[in-house]
Amino acid sequence: MKKLIILGIFLWLMLSWFASSVGLKAEEITTGNLLTNGNFETGNDNGWTTSGDTAVISDCCELNGVDSDYDLEFGDSGSISQDVTLTTNSITQEMLNNGISVSQVTEVQNGECSVSGCWGGQGAADTFTINLNIKDSSGVVLATMTSVRTDVTGINGANFTDTLIYAGANSNVANTIISGTDANAPASLGGANIDNVSLTMTYNNVVLQVETKEALKTNLINYFLTA
Repeated sequence: MKKLIILGIFLWLMLSWFASSVGLKAEEITTGNLLTNGNFETGNDNGWTTSGDTAVISDCCELNGVDSDYDLEFGDSGSISQDVTLTTNSITQEMLNNGISVSQVTEVQNGECSVSGCWGGQGAADTFTINLNIKDSSGVVLATMTSVRTDVTGINGANFTDTLIYAGANSNVANTIISGTDANAPASLGGANIDNVSLTMTYNNVVLQVETKEALKTNLINYFLTA
């Protein structure tokens, strides 16, 4: 009996050491840009679903130090959206079930001549809106956030960052909806311009280590039951 107790303590210490060791291997990982045609350099809006007044146009200038030949401009009222599946060959649903965050950087040119910092356009500051959603595999929205802005930028644009955190399970699809309205409507493509849109996800790959730890615990319990 004494040997069994000693062996049990030894096994428990080994389990604790192993669990701690594999736990150290868990990583918080941030992906690269998940969006298709986020910079519109295809010269079109391929990869996006559009609604209302939007158009991809030739770009007049370098935006935030990034060379650009095209961007997308909103008219009186329009929007673009894109869904991104988050699971891949290396990112499993079990990993996503640990909780995720998605972060989007959107480059915007927004300047009107009735506000400070005028460089073009007419009327009051135009509105641009970022709506981020996390959905399950059936399309049910699990988390959502919306930012509505009227910030005026210089002709070279400015970057705006939005982040959505979801700590629950079953996240499978990230969705972004970018919309704009022209304060001087009706007009022709007088709204904000967007370019270089980047959407990334941060997740934790700890799930494999957790499964291994639980398996070791099960084996240890079975050992005591059969010893």
